[in-house]
Amino acid sequence: MRQSASVQRGSQITGSKLSPRLLAGIFVAVFFIAALSFRTVFPHSHVFVGDWIKFTGTDAWYHMRIVDSLAHNFPHLNTIDPYLLYPTPMGLGVERFFDYFLAAVAWIIGLGTPTQHAVDLVGVYLPAILGALVVIPVYFIGKALINRWVGVIAAGLIAFLPGEFLGRTIIGQADHHVLEVLCSTTAMLFVILAIQSARMKQLAFFHFKSWNSAVLVKPLVYSVLAGIMLGVYLNSWLGALLFVFILFLYLIIQFIIDYARAANSDYLCVIGAVTFLVTLVVTLLFPHATTQIAALFIALITTVALGILSQFLRKYRVRAVYFFLILIGLGVVELVIFYVIKPDLLTNMLSSFAVLVPTGARQTIQEAEKLLFPMGEFSLILVWLNFTTGSILALAALGIFIYFVVKQGEP
Repeated sequence: MRQSASVQRGSQITGSKLSPRLLAGIFVAVFFIAALSFRTVFPHSHVFVGDWIKFTGTDAWYHMRIVDSLAHNFPHLNTIDPYLLYPTPMGLGVERFFDYFLAAVAWIIGLGTPTQHAVDLVGVYLPAILGALVVIPVYFIGKALINRWVGVIAAGLIAFLPGEFLGRTIIGQADHHVLEVLCSTTAMLFVILAIQSARMKQLAFFHFKSWNSAVLVKPLVYSVLAGIMLGVYLNSWLGALLFVFILFLYLIIQFIIDYARAANSDYLCVIGAVTFLVTLVVTLLFPHATTQIAALFIALITTVALGILSQFLRKYRVRAVYFFLILIGLGVVELVIFYVIKPDLLTNMLSSFAVLVPTGARQTIQEAEKLLFPMGEFSLILVWLNFTTGSILALAALGIFIYFVVKQGEP
């Protein structure tokens, strides 16, 4: 009896040490270390050459010139770059979080007076660390959508996936694209968690009357975190508003789907409103463009209006087709009012979509090149060179998720 009891206790201890959660955590930690090593060890000799530190991309030299100035004059930024369009100086724009982040780390390490070598080391290694960190939100996205083992597979894939993401996250690539990927991925994770939590708890407006913390806390916390990451993202990349537009478009479509299924959509209103509100507040804390504030304000107001409207129309059992037509009508009215009040601002916002069809000098930017029509002719060569096996995996994953949406009603 004593022996069997001790064996049972031993098996319980062994089982607890190798629990699925712990095992998945070990895999993710190994993938993070491997991803970081992959990005730092192999290209080391190309970056550290004798006494030189050689950055490996043209844009890296541009960013490091800004970081050098910031690190030695922190937190004051020289907003005019005399070399950007020599001999005519050019403004730097408002999306400077990446430069501030690198400069702040260098400034802290150097105790307020960082050496040139310290600044260069931060510029070399920090982007690779940020790239390796993407493994973590990717794992949790896979876990949230399917299960933890799908998350483990996803983390392993992103750690070693060849192509553009790997190329932009190796040492020496001091470019804002790595922060762009980390912020958008993490924001997407928190949006997914917020929606799942709110749907599972059946979050509704009446939960706010008595403040039901068991229902409200998790979705609200996830929404706030999503808003913070979106706000940082907006201050990291010129095209970040496109991601906000995708999220906004998703909310509208999900409102329509939920209404057609006679499902409660209060959770969408709460999550969308909190996310956009926090994003707006964070954006206001940084230098920002008027188009960013206007777009976030429109997204916030529209999300709240959709929540109130869907609840009101559901009360009177208005058919889904009329709900859809009312949405179209309100959208047109909103555009007309916006055009009457601020026609120039509306024009500037709509012109932001011009980046999807680059012309003139924009066509010389690598990431603005027409992916499926290089040199004006259809070809998959750019897709393969930039994303390799990721392009095939993405199409397969898209098919799986379409199945989940159609067959299981997943949001």
